[in-house]
Amino acid sequence: MTYSRLLNNISKLFSGKYVIDEQIVYVKVNKDKYFEIARYLRDKGFNRLLTVSVIDWVRRGVFEVYFLVYSFNVNAYVKVSTEIPRDKPEIESLHPIWENAAMHEREAWELFGVVFKGNPMLKPLFLEDWKELPPFRKDFDWRKYVAKEYGLRYPLTPRLIISKKK
Repeated sequence: MTYSRLLNNISKLFSGKYVIDEQIVYVKVNKDKYFEIARYLRDKGFNRLLTVSVIDWVRRGVFEVYFLVYSFNVNAYVKVSTEIPRDKPEIESLHPIWENAAMHEREAWELFGVVFKGNPMLKPLFLEDWKELPPFRKDFDWRKYVAKEYGLRYPLTPRLIISKKK
């Protein structure tokens, strides 16, 4: 399959909007097409999953969940993203398509609180006794956490110290 045909199919089959930047194609799809486009790309030779991650758009009330894949045959990268609501952060796991997705999703689950349905590894990796809001969410206040857990206080705003030359 040619590169241009692949892009046309992405647009037609998944209602995906895409932008091309050199060797990277950025595709945005609806949540219900996320798993489907992942399987399609794998079947078209994008066998190497590089990452699955999350961006917190707190003001918009959404998480952007994305994955990045590579095809040796086409010599191209495709980044596929979708948005899910922050108040119900769930999406289908890519683990059935690429086994290594499980570990990437595990990290995103732990740090952002996004549930990847069907992922068998959603258990703490770094934060075994963590009882707070996931720490990479933008509404997590690390100053309050540090004050509560360790009794340390930080100024609410940074102070600028200017030294006078003599």
